[in-house]
Amino acid sequence: MQVTTGRFARVVLAAWMLVQFGPVSAQEADPRLADLDRYVEQVRTDWRFPGVAVAVVEGDRVLYAKGFGIRQKGRAEKVDADTLFQVGSTSKAFTAAALGLLVDDGKLRWDDPVIDHVPAFRLRDPWLTSHVTVRDLVSHRTGIADSSWFALGIMSPDEAMALLRTAPEAGEFRNSFFYSNLMYGVAQKVIEAASGKSWQEFVRTRLFGPLGMARSRTGVLDLWDAADATPTFMGKAPSGRADLTRAKDGNVAMPHGIGADGAMVPMAWQSYDNAAGAGAVVSSANDMAKWLVPHLNQGRANGAAVLRAETVAELHAPQNLKGRSQFPFEGQRETYALGWQNARYRDLGYVAHGGGIIGFPAYAAMLPDRKIGVVVLANGFQSVGDGYTLHKAIVFHVMDRLLKAPDRDWRGEALARARSVKDAIAKRERDLLAARGPAPAAQPLDPYAGSYEDKAGRSGVVRVRAEGGGLRLAFEGAGAFSAALEPWKPGLFRLRAEPSVADVAGPQFVPFTMGPDGRIASMTLLGATFRRIGD
Repeated sequence: MQVTTGRFARVVLAAWMLVQFGPVSAQEADPRLADLDRYVEQVRTDWRFPGVAVAVVEGDRVLYAKGFGIRQKGRAEKVDADTLFQVGSTSKAFTAAALGLLVDDGKLRWDDPVIDHVPAFRLRDPWLTSHVTVRDLVSHRTGIADSSWFALGIMSPDEAMALLRTAPEAGEFRNSFFYSNLMYGVAQKVIEAASGKSWQEFVRTRLFGPLGMARSRTGVLDLWDAADATPTFMGKAPSGRADLTRAKDGNVAMPHGIGADGAMVPMAWQSYDNAAGAGAVVSSANDMAKWLVPHLNQGRANGAAVLRAETVAELHAPQNLKGRSQFPFEGQRETYALGWQNARYRDLGYVAHGGGIIGFPAYAAMLPDRKIGVVVLANGFQSVGDGYTLHKAIVFHVMDRLLKAPDRDWRGEALARARSVKDAIAKRERDLLAARGPAPAAQPLDPYAGSYEDKAGRSGVVRVRAEGGGLRLAFEGAGAFSAALEPWKPGLFRLRAEPSVADVAGPQFVPFTMGPDGRIASMTLLGATFRRIGD
């Protein structure tokens, strides 16, 4: 649905927002945020992001909601508080809240075995299969490592869940932290089984609707024709186009990756439909502000109880004490709740989560005891190595202003960290090149071409062909993940995705092995062995 424009529509929208949530302008709303426009624009410029959108909530009022920069590099359209972004793994909190609604309805319990609701759920270990609970799924404490194939290959939600049947046990059940998007895909199926509705319909009717999140969507294909969106994470749009003018909505941002010249370039939106509960939500700064209201007000929004207060408390409470530590909490252990992470900030409970769709980093953070929440959405490339430092530079600046805390140079600290990470990546690259030595001499490439498959891991077919002095690897299906294989040493190639996202998971290499007949027999990709199944 395209946003209505014109002065009359803007006046109506502003009046509606005032009634529902209070003023949305920082300058009019609260003198504590008087410098926020300038500060956000400085941060955006520091990181060279095309666009950023920010919303600030206190109590049940939106104090601030505004966009900065542009929606797509090379175009003039501005980001505003209604511009739509993919919000990635901040979707996990919606999935956890949907489960909470079903707990409120008496249709499930947090500690129900998953197989009671999803009989097709299977892990390698039958005992573990029967003991994993709904709570385990959404607190990352199953001890099962995620599979990459659902994100790179075209497959259905059922096929994605089936990958767990061969997924390795990487840690101790209920005593380890292994972040799993696939487990949130299973949680999506629990919601569907218990409610009788699709995850998409349940989230729309039970969360978006009551909260007035009219701009938000539950998937990429709500806004794009299939030809103009990727069918997989880090795939390619079958049309080959990445341009906001092709969207079904007139106010969307485009994600950006890193081009061959090191500059940011537009990318297509990336589908997450085969594990939608893990990362499929699309939203805006204004709508994400509405999402925080019940989390800051014991489940209440717009004068009604959207969730029970006890359920909100359970969603925010630590469930997995292992967690992980990220800037600026390196000195303490972040724990994991239900779709949220926990830490302590200025001796207050801090509840937050990031979303890592490539080119669309998102971050939502709250201080529930003080009823403060901040959302930062962006459309640039930020590596996992420096996490959400751009976002946190804004979040903590806002929180300090609202808490009237002593000034701290969050912008400087976050920028220094980001530069340190980039320097470390650059050094790693120099060290890799030095260790390799001179570029390898040209070698015959046709012997490597063929079809490969990790049958044990259910990857689907991956095809390799000779192309432009190297190889190209592609999962099966139009728009699925594809990357160049750059010759590194005889029998060894470096994986190069375009636009470059190499530092997301560190440099990746693909070695090929030869069989007793002297022909290439297999390759190793992302730690899995792919047997050659044909030329």
